[in-house]
Amino acid sequence: MDKHHIRILITRFFENDFPKESVLKFQQWFIRKDDSVVKNEVLNELWEREEAETDSHTLLALDEINKRIGKNKKTVKLPLSQRLLRIASILLLPLIGGLLTYWVMHDQSGSSAPKMEIAEHVVPDGEMKQILLPDGSEVWLNAGSMLLYSDDLSGSIRRLFLSGEATFRVEKDPGRPFIVKTQYMQVEALGTTFNVRSYVDSGTAAVTLEEGSVRVDIDGKVKVSEVISPNEQFVYDHRQGKTSRLQVDAELVSRWKEGYLVFEEASFEEIIRTVERRFNVTVYYDVRKYGGGRFSVKYTPYEDVRQVLTILETLNPGLKWTANNNTIYIK
Repeated sequence: MDKHHIRILITRFFENDFPKESVLKFQQWFIRKDDSVVKNEVLNELWEREEAETDSHTLLALDEINKRIGKNKKTVKLPLSQRLLRIASILLLPLIGGLLTYWVMHDQSGSSAPKMEIAEHVVPDGEMKQILLPDGSEVWLNAGSMLLYSDDLSGSIRRLFLSGEATFRVEKDPGRPFIVKTQYMQVEALGTTFNVRSYVDSGTAAVTLEEGSVRVDIDGKVKVSEVISPNEQFVYDHRQGKTSRLQVDAELVSRWKEGYLVFEEASFEEIIRTVERRFNVTVYYDVRKYGGGRFSVKYTPYEDVRQVLTILETLNPGLKWTANNNTIYIK
């Protein structure tokens, strides 16, 4: 692809000019090594063109990034990553977590050249996917999710990056920890079944344990390291910097992989975003009117988006909706 078209793609994405169904496709293309030199040149141009100042949160985020990448800034040249601070402060780039993980999963001996291949699975809205990992572990990816890992999961640590939601059934290998990294947390398990939900457009990330044990680490606005037990859910509100532990039915939480939609004390926003991802639709509503309240409801795999909205209508007196193809309007 020539530089002109690459510049158009990147600029449109930074300006939030992509429809939501195209975002994951863009992320998948952007992290590939194809045309990496030209992509770097375009980001350099953005770096030089924009005038922006970082705040304390951005600087803390960069410090966290440097720690997680494990790079020594004095001896390693990473032109692209050196520009991410400014680009992120300007554009609030949602795929920054994916890019950083892409670098982390490559050789960290001091060479900026990638030394291993990355397997990537992108699940668009309206779909789900089951994956068998090279180590025998199983993963179910929910709609609107992306999973990255080294193509053979070799090495002393099995590292994966998740953006979205997935249920993991981990093959036991005590000598090789299994670590799932998301934008806001790290989850470590030796052999267990657990669910991770961490969408970039959500204010919270959650880990729910079905069996075994996992350790959840957060190094952001708060620094937390917690071991959770079966039927516990650990929730991190990254906007407020708060954490909580809830008692839940873990099997019920993971029933999305069977087609169910299950909400326990969920916000209206969370329900709508889940509906958008599940049915590949766009929903417009007045957040001031429907922003409050918590809801508990379960939808069966056989219900379509209209049936789901009809049930939601009964839970919200006065709610009315209309549909035009894949666009829903709530009044």
